[in-house]
Amino acid sequence: MTQDTPTPPGTGDNTTNGPVRTSPEQTGPGPAGTGTTVVPFRRPVQPDPGTIDGEVVEPGTGMTVSPIRETWGTRVLHGTGRILAGPSDEARAKLAEATVDAAHATGTRIRSGGRVMKRGCRFLNRHGRIIGKGMDAARQRRRADHDHTDLKAARAEAKHKGDTAAVEALTRQHNESRHVGIDAAQKKAELVWTVTWRTAAVLGVLFVVSVLVGGINGFGRWLGVFNANDVLAVWRDALTLLYTCAVFVVTWWWAFPTAWLLVKLSRWWRDGNRLGEQVLPVHLRKQASATQRTELTEGALAMALANSGVSELKAKIKEGWPNRDTDNAWVQFPMVDGKGWSAKIRLPQGVPVKKMEKAGDMLAHNLGCRPVELFIRPDTDDPMVMDLFRLNPGVLREPVDPYPLLHEGTTDYWKGFPAGCNLRGEPVVTPMSERNFVIAGTMGSGKTTLLVTLLNGAILDPLVDVDVFLFAENNDYEAIRPCLTTYSDGASDENVDAAIAHLEELYADLTTRGQLLKKHGVNSVQEAGREIVAREPGLRPRIVVLDECQRFFRQDKPEDRKRIVNLVCNLFMASRKYAIHLAFLTPSPSDQSLPREIVALSTNRACGAINGNKGRNNAVLGEKAHEEGISALDLKPKTDSALNDCGTLITVGFMDEPGALRSYFLKPEEQRAIARRALEARGGATGAQDVAVVRDPLADMLAVLAEMTPREGEQHPRAAAVAAALASRWNHYTGWQIQHVTDVLAEHGYKVPITQRMYPVDPAKVADAAAGRDSAPAE
Repeated sequence: MTQDTPTPPGTGDNTTNGPVRTSPEQTGPGPAGTGTTVVPFRRPVQPDPGTIDGEVVEPGTGMTVSPIRETWGTRVLHGTGRILAGPSDEARAKLAEATVDAAHATGTRIRSGGRVMKRGCRFLNRHGRIIGKGMDAARQRRRADHDHTDLKAARAEAKHKGDTAAVEALTRQHNESRHVGIDAAQKKAELVWTVTWRTAAVLGVLFVVSVLVGGINGFGRWLGVFNANDVLAVWRDALTLLYTCAVFVVTWWWAFPTAWLLVKLSRWWRDGNRLGEQVLPVHLRKQASATQRTELTEGALAMALANSGVSELKAKIKEGWPNRDTDNAWVQFPMVDGKGWSAKIRLPQGVPVKKMEKAGDMLAHNLGCRPVELFIRPDTDDPMVMDLFRLNPGVLREPVDPYPLLHEGTTDYWKGFPAGCNLRGEPVVTPMSERNFVIAGTMGSGKTTLLVTLLNGAILDPLVDVDVFLFAENNDYEAIRPCLTTYSDGASDENVDAAIAHLEELYADLTTRGQLLKKHGVNSVQEAGREIVAREPGLRPRIVVLDECQRFFRQDKPEDRKRIVNLVCNLFMASRKYAIHLAFLTPSPSDQSLPREIVALSTNRACGAINGNKGRNNAVLGEKAHEEGISALDLKPKTDSALNDCGTLITVGFMDEPGALRSYFLKPEEQRAIARRALEARGGATGAQDVAVVRDPLADMLAVLAEMTPREGEQHPRAAAVAAALASRWNHYTGWQIQHVTDVLAEHGYKVPITQRMYPVDPAKVADAAAGRDSAPAE
């Protein structure tokens, strides 16, 4: 705003002698040093893009002169036309600065005020809903008390069980409880009436007596300086106090219902808050804290169940289940159980435990754990109760407890061998009676670790013999090799033949074991006991391990595979009571590597990490095992950078219920120490005898010749047919031809005639050659 006239009266001091602000530069071409008056707007600390800086300057050249008008703040005295003085330039400058500051501060406060208003509304909405849920819970509690819900439920259960005495007693109790309220109200009324009239009678008698005593004492002053007037004055003061209290009550009557309402709201809020966050809408719930990942609280479990995908359960939880007093849902509140948390909760009608088992993956996600770390099963006493156990995150990958027999102690075959720990940290001892084993898992899953743990327990019993056939070349059994009765390794055909011959020998030995059982009048080695077996070496328990058994079962010829499978199945079914146990290990549990008949006959099965293949998981743990929650798909094998789930296997038969087992881990030096103790207990045994794959060609030829029939018109079988028969029966003779047969026979004095290139082999002369060799003196 500019002016070119003197300041009109009443507009205040506008001279240059007043408080002015001089700009460092002239705003016009006027003379220098004229002191142009400038009132700048102060910039905010953080400039707002919407603010435009401006200045009020004195008139100068080139500036348009505006008409004279009264400045802001002037007033005209009514009736006189006199202009009253307005604010001075100093006041205007301060006002301008204050206006700018107020504008910026107001904008900030408006924004912060909006956030405060929003948070306040959310706070009121949240706690209002909590109070509403508490009121509903209180209403349901009163309704349950009025309708005697507990008695009705107990009566219905007793009636379902056919307990007529309990039904009669509960019915009588229900009928009596219906009159409890009436009797209580009647007694309260009688009590109030009795107290009222007795109090009135006491006050009346006290008034008469006190007045009489005061009147009599006024004559002689025997009891003090008082008379009847003094007594009446005391009664008057008491009535005055009573009147004052009545006036206070009448005046402040609203304070009493207000206090009562506050107390009720507090109780309703506590009831509603106890129901948990899941009863509130999602936008009003508190964010999960970091501690909820490890602690399993009632509210966390209820919220996880509400979001598990079971619609019937979600509807019940929105109504306040399971924390309502009328539900009696909590059989066992969440509590620390070993290395995890356990809880037992009675599910509402329409939600069986099986349905929750199917929703286990979603429930595990809601509880912040992996599916393998969550276990759901029906309670043994009540099928409506869900027994839930959640392992603490990361426990499966923590070091397992030390092997219990690491430094001292022995084992007993009749009591079982240590295998590992369950997920609750409890030791697992595997019984051996009538047991056989199938263990599978990819490399680095820990399948060999579990078996080596069992074998270390087996060698600590001097009565147990262990045979190991390893169809590979590795160092897994070298530490305990001195304690093994038989040890053979390698992927050669000779090792396969040796294993077949060993199994055939064991199958033939069942007859001898049966005769020994008859001799002692027992039905099994388990029944015979340790004392009889110690006297009869022929009844010693024997564990036969076939590691990398895919090499054993995968045969080029179907008839060879069929013969091996039949041999193993027959031995499987017949050997249980004779204390001969078979254990098969393979990283590829398919029908070719591990026949289904053998898996079906096995009692103890274990599966480590299986690379996400559901079919292989079910091939080991049973048909539809994955669908029933018995799955190892979530386990990860060992890598170069991490152990992951190595040593953790999902098992069937090792424990009372299928579940995860963490096997003990024994270092090679620890195994050697156990082997030394085992050797001492065995009387200084010299160790395992390597199986030398040596066949007797003459004896084998006699065996096949006895079953062969010569061609029509020929007297003896041909050498080519003998070579084929040997190769089809023993892998050792794979690739044999006519020359191999004739050379062996020639070495023992029988030269096979050519006879038109047919090379007929005479069984009688072969027998003579074998007899001559056996009768020759040893060098």
